[in-house]
Amino acid sequence: MLECTPHSVFSWNYSVSGLALGAAELTFGPLSDQGAIAIEGARLEIRKEGWVNASWTLEREGNVVAVAKRRSLLGRSFDLTCSGQALLLKPQTLLVRDYHLLLGDAVVGTIEPEHPLTRKARVQCDAVVAETIQLFSFWLVAMVWRSTTDTSPV
Repeated sequence: MLECTPHSVFSWNYSVSGLALGAAELTFGPLSDQGAIAIEGARLEIRKEGWVNASWTLEREGNVVAVAKRRSLLGRSFDLTCSGQALLLKPQTLLVRDYHLLLGDAVVGTIEPEHPLTRKARVQCDAVVAETIQLFSFWLVAMVWRSTTDTSPV
């Protein structure tokens, strides 16, 4: 299980522990829906393309590792593609911030805040989901959380 902790009360950047790959840092660009994931010396860039049919690419050294496409203009669900694997990242319900990661009809992962009034979060996925995809999925969820709130307690 991954533990995701914001850097500070006012920050949307996270430190992530519990990875076999080592500790990770997730960052957001200022005033943008782009950012990066750093894992033990490796840096993966997250780039946004388009506005209406927005998509995000996770890139390592210029090579695309994964792609996420928003399902609808204002939706909170994403279709993820990585190494030929198609996943769906979607909220569990309309009223909570918890997310499911699905492979076909099977839930293979969950992303949930530690409790309703925090940005601290846990990511728990089956072994079928690579750790880099778990981090990318959490980054997308944090981006949605960030866009739907002005301030939030840690």
